Amino acid sequence: MKALSDLLSDDLIARLRQKTSRGDFPSIDFRTAMNFLLGDGVLPASGLPTSSFLRLEDWARDFARRNLSYSATELKNKTGLILAVVQAGKTVTINKHGRPVAEIRPLGRD
Repeated sequence: MKALSDLLSDDLIARLRQKTSRGDFPSIDFRTAMNFLLGDGVLPASGLPTSSFLRLEDWARDFARRNLSYSATELKNKTGLILAVVQAGKTVTINKHGRPVAEIRPLGRD
């Protein structure tokens, strides 16, 4: 299983900021959520509800599994790897300066 810190992407961080500001993870603010993810799931000694952190971890893993994104530089340097991911049936988003600019998806089988 991948470490939580390995799941972080610009897209995940932007979505996490939205979700924490809406209160989707009770009692967890953006900073606490980032510390939890960067600390690979080590619970802070804060007395906050464990269930909120478990929901956060499940959401982060699910988001990373469904949303693969790479920077334009990563596309240039890892084209073979990215094409292998697409060939495996995943859709990949390409970002430039942190903003999505393109999507690479598998072609349907005829």
